[in-house]
Amino acid sequence: MAPPKRASFNVCFCDIDGTLVHYPEAQAKWGEITGPSVIPGYFMYVERETGKRHKVLKLPPTTTGHQGVISINTLTELARMRKGGVKLVLITGARLATLLMRMAFLPAADAYVCENGGRIYYPDTSLTVALPISEDIAWRKTHNATAGPPDTDAVPPLERPGKLWDLYRKLDADGWALDAFSYTTNFRLKAKDGKTPDDVLNVVKSLDPDLASSFNIGLADFYPSTSGKEKAAKHIVEHYNTNLSEAFLLCDDDNDMGLAAVVGKVFLPSITSDSVQRAVEANPEKFVISQKGGIIATEEILEHVEDHIGTFLLG
Repeated sequence: MAPPKRASFNVCFCDIDGTLVHYPEAQAKWGEITGPSVIPGYFMYVERETGKRHKVLKLPPTTTGHQGVISINTLTELARMRKGGVKLVLITGARLATLLMRMAFLPAADAYVCENGGRIYYPDTSLTVALPISEDIAWRKTHNATAGPPDTDAVPPLERPGKLWDLYRKLDADGWALDAFSYTTNFRLKAKDGKTPDDVLNVVKSLDPDLASSFNIGLADFYPSTSGKEKAAKHIVEHYNTNLSEAFLLCDDDNDMGLAAVVGKVFLPSITSDSVQRAVEANPEKFVISQKGGIIATEEILEHVEDHIGTFLLG
């Protein structure tokens, strides 16, 4: 009897925080970083249950002061996957400055997406610079009417044109704590200074149709309705002359669920929000979930990817 035919997946969309990169508080249950490795630049993560050791890299702290780690095994497996013919797309809600600061520690990819889908970058070997990537300006211009043109990076958020920044100005006047540092197609707000989570939900419910929102690491993100991870992903698969049903996703949070709904398979190192749990319960066959946590979960989930698609079994 012939073995069952494996699914043909040719694009991997991969979230960063909570999926590839993990933070001490989120993985303390599973192990701890014990100190530098004998190999310069590496640290060791030791599993509590088994004592197994994993080489990891410490990323630079984010603009909010969090410092995560990524395992060498994760980087190795993703490189093997690309060598096997799968396009790797890193897709994050993070601001551009955070993405660029981390690039030396992240897996080499075929595309990089930040600001919840607002900005897309591709490797560009024609550039003789240290980090040869160039922005997909055609994609960025699709957000012009709502977020302003690409050359507004240096313009203070309160002075930028577009409905996104009209909302920013209104919320600022209402006393909200807002974060637009190194964002041009997105901003964040957090319930603090007397504002409550219910107040945040009321802002979301009253959004203009030209705007959209999602939650990431407990913060509310706002961006043009032309953006979002799923719309950026659709643009990218068209660039590669394929479709979303032939793509799969590694992710963990609320802002990934729009994309999770349209790809062929979803792999979860962890479940971090109620919206993720609801998506799993609504369509359990679509999701593969790790039973571990932190970098151990990511390494486990990449084994599940290999089992499901067989695209980077290189012998």
